[in-house]
Amino acid sequence: MRRLLPMLLLCAAPAQAQFAALPEEARTAIARIGPAMGPEAVAGTAAALAPFIPAPGVVPLRDLRYGADARHRLDVFTPGPGARPVLVFVHGGGFVGGDKTRPGMHVYDNIAAWAAAQGWVGVNITYRLAPQHPFPAAREDVAAAIAWLRANIAAHGGDPERIILMGQSAGAAHVADYLASRAEAPGVAAAALVSGVYDVARYPRAATTRAYYGEDEAQLAARSALPGLARLAIPLLIARAGSEPEPFRAQAALLREALCAARSPCPAILELDGHNHFSTVFAIGSADQALTDALRGLLPR
Repeated sequence: MRRLLPMLLLCAAPAQAQFAALPEEARTAIARIGPAMGPEAVAGTAAALAPFIPAPGVVPLRDLRYGADARHRLDVFTPGPGARPVLVFVHGGGFVGGDKTRPGMHVYDNIAAWAAAQGWVGVNITYRLAPQHPFPAAREDVAAAIAWLRANIAAHGGDPERIILMGQSAGAAHVADYLASRAEAPGVAAAALVSGVYDVARYPRAATTRAYYGEDEAQLAARSALPGLARLAIPLLIARAGSEPEPFRAQAALLREALCAARSPCPAILELDGHNHFSTVFAIGSADQALTDALRGLLPR
């Protein structure tokens, strides 16, 4: 029998209308980039949105250490003392690159800054990368960061019992792997997965995914996050871009299928129409609030 669980996603029906709230020049530039990937698409998307993202309203605490490795660092954006919800963001980068900030760009400061503007605490983390650190290194790093936050975030105004864990692209894969390995006690109140990889065995082979997950078919199947995610009892937001490579869209559908087989009600996918793979999160803080409205809906009022 399927388990009866709380609604996993408040589906924001007017996502296309939200995208239309962006200025025409931003929408045109994002449409021109389309489903392209790579550094030029990243830079072009960031440049298209940067003029419409407000500057952070708080001064962040940079490079707090949550572990021994040089990449075990996180940034905290806090509006002040309290017991506030905490949004933790795990960046993408194709398993072999990326960081919590990008020099010369507003990303990913815009995400933690948006959280602080809501009266939450925003946290951006970075983690070890393949090929030097293959699976499950990033999963372990997410676990270490969450453990550090549960022990320390109250000193920065955050409530360790109201943490939302969010990842995008490879970051969503790492968040999914973390949640799947700790489905019964994830240590967070809710989670959001944006355009991730959840069943690497059914994702097209690429040098970057092989660098992290390996090439052994049996291992790839065993490393699927889907069985663990199907046991997850916390609210879970699934989102994907309207204009991104089809394998990412297919992965979201596979996750929804696994969740629908395990629980009721069946979750929806937040369709971020008009967005490309990067603009979904690069636009956080702008007039397009489809994703942020859904994030706010993950926690009880």
